[in-house]
Parts: sequence; C-alpha cells; structure tokens
Amino acid sequence: MKTLCLLGVIALFAVGATAQAQQPQSDSVESLIQQIRSLELIERDSNTPAEVKKLNQTFLAERRGRLQQLVQNRIDSLRAYLTSVSGVLTAEETQKVQGAIDDLERMRADFKVNPTPLSVATADPVSNSTAETPDAVPSARVAGATSAEVASATSVEATAPVPTPTPPATVTDCTSDNSYKSAPPLLTAVAERVADNIIGDAQADPRFLVNAAFSPMMFYVVADALTVNTDSPVRSIKSLQAYQYLGETARTDKQVGAGSSSSGTTSAIEKPGFARLLGFAVEKGAILKDVNGSSLTLSTSPYVLFTLKNGGDTAENYARAGFLNRIGVSASFNIEDENALLASARRNQLTDWSVRARLYGDRSTRSKAFQDAWREKIQPAIEKRLNVLTGVGAFIANSPEFRSLQVAARTQVNTAVADLMASESYKKAADADKKTMLTNTILCNIRSGVFDEINSGRHPISNASRAEIVNKYVPALAAALDNLEVVRGVLKDQLDELSKGPLATFAYTNHREPTTSDYSEFKLLFEQDRTLFGMLKVVGNASFTMYNKPNPLLNQSRLRDLSAALSFEGSFYSPFLKNQPDLSKITYAFTGNYQRMRENSGMPGRKSDLAAFQFKLDIPIYGGLNLPIAITYVNGTEHTTKEDTRLNFGFKFDMDKLFALTKLIGKP
Repeated sequence: MKTLCLLGVIALFAVGATAQAQQPQSDSVESLIQQIRSLELIERDSNTPAEVKKLNQTFLAERRGRLQQLVQNRIDSLRAYLTSVSGVLTAEETQKVQGAIDDLERMRADFKVNPTPLSVATADPVSNSTAETPDAVPSARVAGATSAEVASATSVEATAPVPTPTPPATVTDCTSDNSYKSAPPLLTAVAERVADNIIGDAQADPRFLVNAAFSPMMFYVVADALTVNTDSPVRSIKSLQAYQYLGETARTDKQVGAGSSSSGTTSAIEKPGFARLLGFAVEKGAILKDVNGSSLTLSTSPYVLFTLKNGGDTAENYARAGFLNRIGVSASFNIEDENALLASARRNQLTDWSVRARLYGDRSTRSKAFQDAWREKIQPAIEKRLNVLTGVGAFIANSPEFRSLQVAARTQVNTAVADLMASESYKKAADADKKTMLTNTILCNIRSGVFDEINSGRHPISNASRAEIVNKYVPALAAALDNLEVVRGVLKDQLDELSKGPLATFAYTNHREPTTSDYSEFKLLFEQDRTLFGMLKVVGNASFTMYNKPNPLLNQSRLRDLSAALSFEGSFYSPFLKNQPDLSKITYAFTGNYQRMRENSGMPGRKSDLAAFQFKLDIPIYGGLNLPIAITYVNGTEHTTKEDTRLNFGFKFDMDKLFALTKLIGKP
C-alpha cells in the first residue's frame, strides 16, 4: 500500500513537472501571484498615468491567463492522480487530495481573468474594484496593499451599500464527522472548550456558553476564509498555534528505558520521572551484568486508563486522577526477533517488571504548580498581545456586513447544538463522545454559516473590511502567537523553575533470573537542581535488593546487595529540532555507580565491590524520539573480575511528548 501511494505521488510530481516545463522558466503559482499583486498595486495607484495603466492591464491580463493555465494543469494532474489510484487510497487520503483540488479551484476563481479591463478613467481604482464580482476581488490583493492604500480603500468603501442580512443556513448534521477538518487550531480549541463547558455545567444555558465564545470563533473563521489563498507572510490563520503544550516536551527527568540493573540498558542511573501515557524503548547494553543484552521496555501509568474514558490528557483530568498520576509501571523483555519487537513482549521473555510511586514533587506541566504559574505569569504575557481580539470583536460586531453574518451563524450554531442535545444518541453517549459530537456540530455549522458564505461569494466582503481583517488584525494575532521564540522565552524561566524543584520516587522492581534466583529491588530515586559551575544538576539513587528465595549453595543470603549512584547532568537545545515546535534538549551526564555484592565476598574469581563510570548522551532527533548513547567503564561484573569498557545504545519513544506536539500542531 505505502509503495503504491509513493509511486502515485512520484507520478503526480512528474505530471506537474511536465506541465510546468511547457511554461517559461519563471512560471510558478507563487511567482505569478507575486507578479499579479505588483501589477495590481500599480493598477490601484491613482497617480499612475492612464496610458501606463492601459499597458499595465495588458500585462496583468496575460499573467492572470498564465496563472489560470498553471492552476488548471495542477487540477488536471490531481484529478488524473485520483483516477489512477482509485481503490488504493483510503477515504481520508482521497479527501485530502480532493481538498487540494478544491483549494486550487478557489484560487482559480480568485485570480480569474477579467472579461473587460478596469476603467483607466476612474480616479480611484479601489472604488471601481468594488463593482467587481466577489471572485474578482481576491483577498490576495488586499494582503499586498500598503497602509496608505488600505486607508484609501477604507475611506472610499465606508460608503459602500450595506449587504442584506444573510439568512441562517440549514443546520448541518455533522455529529459523527467534522466537515471543517481544516479549521484553525485556535478555532478548534475554542469549540472544544465550549463543548467541555456545556458538558461540565448541566445547569447552564448552552446558548449562553456558545454566545460567550462566539466573538473569537467568528474572528478565526472569518480570518480563515479571507486568508485561505493568500501568500502573505501571515499566509493563513492556520499557522497560529497554542503553545501551552510545549512545556511537556522540555522534560528530561523521565525514565523511559530499562532500569540500571537490567541486562539490556544504556543507563547507569535511573531518573525519578516516568511516562504517563506510554513509553517505548529498545536498548542494547549492560552496566554491572555479564550479558550485554538487548531489551524492549514498555512503560505507562494507570492514569492513561483514567483519561481514556474521561476526555483525554488534560489539566482537569490530571487533577481529578489523584494518586493514579503518581503511579508508573513498566516491564522489560529480552528481544528474540529485532524485526518483530512486540512479539518479544511475552511472559517467558520477561526479565523484570517495576512499579514506581512518586513521593514528592511534580515536573508535569499538568501539575497544579505549573498551571497556577501559567495563569499568573505566562498567560498574562500572552494576553497582552491578544488584546487584538477585543478590537476585532468590536469591529465585527459594529460592521453591518459582518454583523448580519454573525447573527445568522450564531443562530445556526445554537439551533444545531440544541437539536443535538435533544437527540437520544447524545443523551445516551459517554462524556467523551458528547464532546466530540458537540465540537463537530459547532465547527461544521460555523463553517457552513460563515466560511462557506464568504468563500463562495454569497456574502460579499468589501475591500476595506478585508484590509481591516487581513492587514491589521490577523498580523497582530500572528505576531502574538506565531513567533515561537517569544513564547519559548516566556516559558523558559518557568520551566527552569519547575525543573529545579526536588523530585523523589520510590521504585520496586522484580527481577526474573532463570539461571539463578529471582530477587526484588527497592530503590529511592531522587533529582534536585544543585547546579555545579552553573550548568549541572544532580540525580541520585540508593537501593538494596533481596532474594525472593535465597540459595545457600550459591552463597546467597536474604540481602543480595546494596548500591548507590550519583549523576551530574547538563543539557542544551537539540539542533535536530531547530525548525520544530519542540523544546526537547540534548542531555549529557557523568555518572558513578557503586554496588556491594555480599555473596561475592570471599569467593574466588569474583569482586564484592563493583563500580561503573559512565558518560551518556541522550539525543532527541524528532518529536518524542530520543537516541541514548553511552560509554561505560566497569571494574568487574557480578560474576567476573575483568575490567571492561562498553558502548551502549538504543532508542526511546515518549508518547507524552508526541501527544503534546499533536495538540500543539492541531488537526491538518
């Protein structure tokens, strides 16, 4: 399947390349749009002489024609691709290709060739452009206008006839599927919050909750409709992200791989944190063991079961879960077949299993401490830049051409929500399903009531209003949220503060030893930011192990060993994630590990005092995926006195981070 899809994509690009090869070298959709914009600026300039405008119109019409042909070639290529892979693509993949065709169709309509040239005798070309059909007034024109031209457009078009109120569209039934899959993430976030509020407050009037949030939703969908085909630096409202999920990606305190005493591990010390959702690690290594084994480690928490039926991993669920978010569990397995890793996760391959209980501290961005800090320190810094919403809300509410659209759409959404809540399917649904149904209903009705009305031209928007939204409010909001470095700077201090606090965990591990005796390990894991030279923090472990059934013939007593480990750790941002919304860091650590093996005392060929020294790099290369590499020196092992230097490596996958990035990026 993947091979066929790949061949189809290659074929698509080949067709597109052939079509473009027939055009001049400079022809591309992007370059032609830029040329058209430049020519349109000259067309709208009242100081342009009439003879220059006449010549300019010729060039403008020629480039619009070339753009039409190029866009049509792409449409034809995509349609041919759909035909050639019929029955191969899934419904979702087919829908994505069809969405690309729809976007190109809208672009072709926006930049269509005017049947008659613009009047060169008109003193103000902007006012003349208002007489064009909506399709002939693309938002791209406004996006390229200067501030002076925007002011001119505003002064001229303020007297434009007020559009008649748009009647409410037929309520769209979309409880099972969201027809607005391309909704801006900010709009989706507001819709989900409204759905949560409706479910969480059964006494509140749903109309009040919808109306209270409708102003920002209206702005997001209007901006989406007006910028959907632009090529400005802002590009689209979809580029704006909600960065509050970034903090989870910055954590370096989690133990995702095997424990330090496992036969397949890359770490001489264990960290006190653990994966809440899912951790997955494959490692080849050993510290004080004889066998340099390969292991598969799976880790999770009972908290994930709580989130499955209660709406996912949210700050509210984290608070309600109580002790469940303090417990972590993991299991390590010997790997038999490296080409089928999960096939090794069988009981007879189990080498150890572990339960952890967080005793003190919380590094999660879902924690009350971080949430309080977010509200008190981070959110106000963002809200200072988000006051643009107040201005745009007033603008939309006071603009006759938007006011009628907003009233109609709000009525449509409220009617759809009321109909949904009265249905038997909604009443019988679980809360998580209710949230999905409500969110889908809000999004697809606001799409049909606002986005489709504007994008189709049924509800025309004047150039002045387009300029106000596209050139003023969208860039203002983009400046607030689209600069990741700004938010990173705000987050950095609080995340550093969060990571400095002490974190203590108790861990119990049951080791299964088929050739000797099983034993239990009791370990206290501790981490504290006690910086050394301004860059290193301290991680410490102390543990003892006890045989479940000691074998006197092997010189075993109840107490097997005592051990301690100390690590100094530093970090810096990963160059591999430079262009990704991820705060994961490369960590480096210098670790010393000491183990006192009581049963080895007095036995020939064995050491009772074992030591290991390790330098380790943990390198994040993609969202949630890390590569641990370690060089370890040991003065002996549990069964030999031979010194050794080992290279250990593996990979670790943290679902918590991937989930955070998924929430950050939003739906495509």
